[in-house]
Amino acid sequence: MGDLKTSAIKHLRNVGITITMFLAVNWVNEAAFIWLEQSNGINWVFLPAGIRLLSTLLFGFAGFVGLLLVGLYLNFHHFVFQDEVRALSGALAGAGGPYLAYLFAKHWFDLGPRLGNLTAQRLLFTGVLCGLMSPVSHHAFMWVQTGLVDWTALLAMATGDIVGILIVLYIAKGLLTLTDPRDVDAHLR
Repeated sequence: MGDLKTSAIKHLRNVGITITMFLAVNWVNEAAFIWLEQSNGINWVFLPAGIRLLSTLLFGFAGFVGLLLVGLYLNFHHFVFQDEVRALSGALAGAGGPYLAYLFAKHWFDLGPRLGNLTAQRLLFTGVLCGLMSPVSHHAFMWVQTGLVDWTALLAMATGDIVGILIVLYIAKGLLTLTDPRDVDAHLR
């Protein structure tokens, strides 16, 4: 029983960290890059996409749950989409795409519990995969609902996610270097 309680607390903590970091980085993104917004909720630079990747890599399913909850909150209360299907499908795509990218990376690269075997090249590949999966999933939902694809929005969303992921990954790598400059190669080999 104690292990189950400890596991549940850890899961909730990781969900909370994901939600907090996503909201914080979303605020920074809106403050710094609102001028690059293509349309409501679609930006040519989207830093929170990096949090999507990091939270699923670090927390697995708890990262997915945190992303889903924060996506539902933002889509229904911040961006205020007039269509509930768009808000719900956007939250599912925003959480599901990174989680699927993580599962593919875990399978293809035989990632260990501490992200063993995740080299810089594999992380870059996983970042680009993650940056494509959410926008493609989102626009697939929209195509099923409306029969239309907004190709400019898809391009902006994919570009924004990939650029955001790369920026966040380089910041994370820099923070690792600052905290342990002798061992940065062990973190991303």
